[in-house]
Amino acid sequence: MDVEAANAARVRGRTGSYEAWYVTVNDPSKRQGFWIRYTTFNPAQGVEVEAHSALWGFYFDHENPSANWGAKASFPLSSLQIKSRPFVLRIEDALLVRNGCSGEIESERGKMSWDLRWDSRERPFPFLRPPWHLLASVANIGVQPAIKVSGRIEVNGKPVYLEHAPGGQHHTWGSQHALEWNWGFASGDDFWITGATSRVRSRLGPELIGTPLATHARQQRFIFNSPVQVLATRGPITPESWTAQAKMGPRQLHVAVTPRPSDLIGVSLSDPRGGTRVVYHTEVADLEMRLTQDDEVLARVRRPASAAFEYGSESPVPGLPVLI
Repeated sequence: MDVEAANAARVRGRTGSYEAWYVTVNDPSKRQGFWIRYTTFNPAQGVEVEAHSALWGFYFDHENPSANWGAKASFPLSSLQIKSRPFVLRIEDALLVRNGCSGEIESERGKMSWDLRWDSRERPFPFLRPPWHLLASVANIGVQPAIKVSGRIEVNGKPVYLEHAPGGQHHTWGSQHALEWNWGFASGDDFWITGATSRVRSRLGPELIGTPLATHARQQRFIFNSPVQVLATRGPITPESWTAQAKMGPRQLHVAVTPRPSDLIGVSLSDPRGGTRVVYHTEVADLEMRLTQDDEVLARVRRPASAAFEYGSESPVPGLPVLI
């Protein structure tokens, strides 16, 4: 699977579906991060939420959480135009292409604009190896899990200039959001890691719980996404931290992505089948990762305030506000 195939539209606004392409960027030197989303939503028949496309933009500041910011701009469903080769996605004047993105959001909370370009060094990582992703009502791909981002982002008149900042570009879609999940991601000069623990509806009805994981660090690759591996590996799902362990032969991967509550921005997502999910997201969580073989440590990564974290569920978390 190449980048164009990984980014190709899966539902094209089909009734009872959603789809999202998103970019995460972190500036470790400033302990700041950004989350940019291009989405489409078309509810099932009888669900009283208007079909639409949307742009979402978020800013996270670990040193000054009061400056955290987020907004959404909605457009007609038909505003999203996409082609696969070469990959080009457009919502109004906003663009997402293989090696960059641009756009602008204006809301009652102010304005965010971005013009970014990146280099990518890794092939896509499907969270569940095709065609097994068809088992679940939701699918995820880390399309470009290790990118170096350069360009300009401006939030309420304050520009931020990025040069080779670590980040990733991702794609998710489905007929129903997961019921509950944790997701984590981080990248750097010499590593990347991504994965999730999710509780989802299967297409056959029963709930499925599993954990896909992948990393490349110190020349070590650990790709954990077969259905047997994923469904046999569960773990907790909490708003406090995403912790996961996966074993493959003699090697074992341990990961913990931990946010501060003050760094989380809450977002309410409508579900195509009705109801909502409340998502808490940050780009400035702490990462601890260790890959071992028996008693030997093959790779270890610690990155404070440099990782993406997400917790989603059907109910809000007491004490954590929802911004959108």
